Amino acid sequence: MDWPAPLTVGELSAELQCSEEEVRALIRGGELRTVACGVRPGLVPRHELDAYLRRIRHEVGDSRRPSATA
Repeated sequence: MDWPAPLTVGELSAELQCSEEEVRALIRGGELRTVACGVRPGLVPRHELDAYLRRIRHEVGDSRRPSATA
């Protein structure tokens, strides 16, 4: 089975509906990991994006749950 091609910063910004600078900030902050591709690593594997989206959905879901202390 072939892996889907890694995504560029531009493709990620379109998919996440944010600016390229915001995508770069996610990469710098460790939220998205890149793969080495030539001199400048800048491609994010699809599975990294999928994992990031799952984390975000999980965090949003957790914030909607009533707290146990309430």
